[in-house]
Amino acid sequence: MKNRFTKFKIFSTAVGVLMGSSCTDLETTLYSDLTPETEYTTTDTQLAAILTAYAPLTGYAGSYFNIQELSTETSAAPAKFGPWDDGGIWARLHRHEWENNSGSINGAWNMCFSGISTCNRLIEQFDATADDTQEAINELRTLRVFYLYMALDLWGDVPLVNSFAEAETNPSRVPKLEVYNFIVSELESLIPVLPTTIKGEFYGRFNNWSAMALLSRVYLNAEIYTGTAEWEKTAALTQQIIDGGQFSLEPTYLENFTFKNEGSVENILVVTYSKTSGGAFQLHMETLHPLNKATYNFTDGPWNGYTALEEFYNSFDETDSRKEMFIVGQQYTITGEPILDPNGGIEIDSQGNPDPDGEPLIFTPFINELTPKAFSQSGARIGKYEFENGIALAMDNDFPIFRYADVLLMRAEALWRMDNANAEAVELVRLVRERVGLPPISSMTEDALYHEIQRELAFEAQARTIMIRFGRFTNQWWEKTISDPNKNVFPIPTDQLNGNPNLTQNPGY
Repeated sequence: MKNRFTKFKIFSTAVGVLMGSSCTDLETTLYSDLTPETEYTTTDTQLAAILTAYAPLTGYAGSYFNIQELSTETSAAPAKFGPWDDGGIWARLHRHEWENNSGSINGAWNMCFSGISTCNRLIEQFDATADDTQEAINELRTLRVFYLYMALDLWGDVPLVNSFAEAETNPSRVPKLEVYNFIVSELESLIPVLPTTIKGEFYGRFNNWSAMALLSRVYLNAEIYTGTAEWEKTAALTQQIIDGGQFSLEPTYLENFTFKNEGSVENILVVTYSKTSGGAFQLHMETLHPLNKATYNFTDGPWNGYTALEEFYNSFDETDSRKEMFIVGQQYTITGEPILDPNGGIEIDSQGNPDPDGEPLIFTPFINELTPKAFSQSGARIGKYEFENGIALAMDNDFPIFRYADVLLMRAEALWRMDNANAEAVELVRLVRERVGLPPISSMTEDALYHEIQRELAFEAQARTIMIRFGRFTNQWWEKTISDPNKNVFPIPTDQLNGNPNLTQNPGY
């Protein structure tokens, strides 16, 4: 299936360049051979153009993942004796002390607004150059509101510009209620006219089902954005997806995240990644120890960064098969020999404590400190996305944006919030739990529901949004004190403020 998306991979490098620059003015560089004079009269030319609008999503498992996960109680990037200190940026992200010039926050902004800009440009080109382009325009409008939804969720009030030709050079932010209403209006009008075909040429692209999943998620978080809950709308829309019968739970949880996961019957929409496209999805490099190069026969040594937090790791029941997503214990070479780390025998943390495991490379859930001297071997590593032997800097796994299990949990949460004795809500959660070997439940508290959602959707770039919806993002957890409610949205990045005098900063920054 991925062969249909060769053109998409071509634009990955271009997007890497694009994402490094300011996108406040919503202008973008054209990296395709297609010009405004091109007539998009063939399927190939239309598809090639459409895929350029998806290209910024290569940042989904990058900057977006970083600020959605490493700012939460699920994970962190401890400074393991230097390499992951990076001037304290990762510790500040974890502690909600991030600065306005954070690279990850700016990278996420660029992902969102370069995507919006490309969609705007292509919508106008399609509209001007050919008659048979309405289906393509509908898809681009849907993708545009997905980028806009992520921006709304991350920053609240954001620019709302829907024209490339007539866009303001320096657009101002508009109230988040106006942004929310535009997103909802667009999706409600587009869902009935989007194609219902799944897989094939629609793999990794918006269709009727993924648009419904997006609107379900928008409704699920409506109270955060507008002050008014939309639980009934969430429940109704997710039921439509369930009744459609196009998706189902994979028998095995981790089957959704293999390096050949395009066959998943559960993934509704993914970001397509390729191991041959250069630096894109790099979780293996970000989480594993350099010596794990010998475990998987990688061409490069990993960077020893991201780890799960001990409390999050311990929140999984021992019978929960999802716990297999974590890598703990003695590490071995690909031929089965125990790996030794000479540094393990000499590392002493800032309290004067030596690494208790010494030279054996043993990943432990316990992390001695966030910074400046976390033990190199400390922390359960994130192995949810299968690591393919022999790869270089990029992974081949496609990253899920919406899954069927997510839809079941969205409906369960909506029903539970309307009536926390709702039997169907309990049944839907039971289905998700049963798949991973957990026993049935007869009732559900808010705490239990929250933890089920976080465990099921762990490391899928949703943790922050979930925590905010449950009112927990500013709470205290390991190496983090209670934070200001203003931290529920990120600062407008310094680069964007410098490039656009009409942008204003969020309160508290």
